[in-house]
Amino acid sequence: MDERIKIGLCDDETHVHEAVAKSIEDYKKERKCTIEVVHFYSAGELLESGESIPILLLDIDMPRTDGIKAAYRLREQERVCRIIMLTSKRERFKDAFKIGAYRFVTKPVDTDELWEALDDARDTLLGYAQTELRFGRVVCKVRQYQIDYLQACGDYMKVCVGEKVCESTKSLKNWKEELDGRLFIDCHKSYIVNLRRIRKVGKDTIFLESGEEIPIARRRRRDVMQAYMAFDTGNGRG
Repeated sequence: MDERIKIGLCDDETHVHEAVAKSIEDYKKERKCTIEVVHFYSAGELLESGESIPILLLDIDMPRTDGIKAAYRLREQERVCRIIMLTSKRERFKDAFKIGAYRFVTKPVDTDELWEALDDARDTLLGYAQTELRFGRVVCKVRQYQIDYLQACGDYMKVCVGEKVCESTKSLKNWKEELDGRLFIDCHKSYIVNLRRIRKVGKDTIFLESGEEIPIARRRRRDVMQAYMAFDTGNGRG
């Protein structure tokens, strides 16, 4: 799976941007992943960008709008999955906890500490990898988490993304190998379902939030129920 991740860095100090960018370059080579770093030099620049960023390295102490206030605004806009706070002042950790900071990295930034935080944050990004689908004659890229379910239909796969129905020539087996196993489960020989899209699990049917119903193979019911309950408890719906 080709993992591509966007990481935002918001800090008012140029030397921090240079140090973190170099560390992330080394991280990419070591972890063999593709990362795009988006640089912001103030909270205002970050908030005005409108960028949806799965991982954000955010400095707490910045002029005008500090990192805590910026994080509140980002949470309200649902634009960030994981915030890693950068700070040299441990007394501000309590404030950062209030906005749901995922991890802390002390300044000056330590490479081992930063890499450990990035590893943990990447592990929590469910279905963020991109995949190509064909919608009519148009080939488009979607994030895996946007897929509701997949259905084998003879020599092709039907892939439902919201109200769109796309097609893929990859086999069910290939899809199982490519999809994030933390987010998807094969409930039937012809179906793979996004756990986040499930409203409830019945005796032999999965009821999706969209109103659609997906069959469960008898031998798969226990696995489906266990996966659904584990996901519901560990990840929630947000």
